Amino acid sequence: MNAQSQCVFPDTLPKDELLFPLVQFFAEAVYIGPAENDLPSQNELSLRATELLEQGVLRFHCPAPLGADQESFLRLLNDLRQRPSEYAGFSLAGLLGNKDAAESKDAIISAVRRQSSGTAEPDGHQASLLWQARLVLKLGEIIERQEKEIRQSLQRLARQESSLLQALRADQTATEVSPALPAESNRTRLRLKAWRTLLAFSKQPLPARIFVTADQDAFDLLLEESGAEVQSVLALPLPAVSADGKLAQEQRAAFHQATAGLTSELPTSFDQQAWEELLEQYYPTQKHGRCRLSLHFLPSIATQKLFGRQAEAGGQGTVLGMLLL
Repeated sequence: MNAQSQCVFPDTLPKDELLFPLVQFFAEAVYIGPAENDLPSQNELSLRATELLEQGVLRFHCPAPLGADQESFLRLLNDLRQRPSEYAGFSLAGLLGNKDAAESKDAIISAVRRQSSGTAEPDGHQASLLWQARLVLKLGEIIERQEKEIRQSLQRLARQESSLLQALRADQTATEVSPALPAESNRTRLRLKAWRTLLAFSKQPLPARIFVTADQDAFDLLLEESGAEVQSVLALPLPAVSADGKLAQEQRAAFHQATAGLTSELPTSFDQQAWEELLEQYYPTQKHGRCRLSLHFLPSIATQKLFGRQAEAGGQGTVLGMLLL
């Protein structure tokens, strides 16, 4: 197994809690971009992600470039960021199993395209599917950021409430409760379908044949829809957090060099004990904590076929990874 590159799914924006562990095992982390020349802005990327992007460890790949539609779509993205609620219905139409919505989704997306470009463009089923997929993924990014802000606000309120109760009761045994947001319901399925649509219509080579997620629902869905026999390769511990909030490039490079002999033999063999000893040497548990990456091999499913594309002759199997944080 080549541990050089892996692609995160179905996220399109990096999260530190997922990105940091993965780059200790893989040399490169790739994220799918819904549109070319639309890299996340500075306020959308954390300092750690920005650092890894500058080092070439983090990369964005747009599998289905917009081409001539790029300018109009970027204008639409600007409107989307300013007024996301007005476009929510456009991107969700036809993906919720509603027959009427399914029949009208092409017309809706075509209307959005004309509204954005200001011209009457010829309708095309494939173009509509791609625009719909891009909108779903961009809306997903916006919703995630909003939920993160809401969650942080709720946690601040919970801490304030806990402190107030402790002061009123003079009781130091009260514990902090982190309020939970409502479940994501069907969002994971929508995002995964949109993510796979971009890859299905791509004429470019796939960025990797190893695909990793921290979303259990997305992992289960992709595995279920593949219908393939699965071989468990390994489950290995990884450092969960960076010490003192730093991403030491030299430390990561030294760890990669020290473990190169172990990872080069995957999936044929793997010395788990040697890995754990080196991991403790470079990333002590007390400072970095631990998460776990499980890798699963689908020998009968070429990566292209998994994402609805024509499989190349002699294509290799696919590796799916689940990161348990």
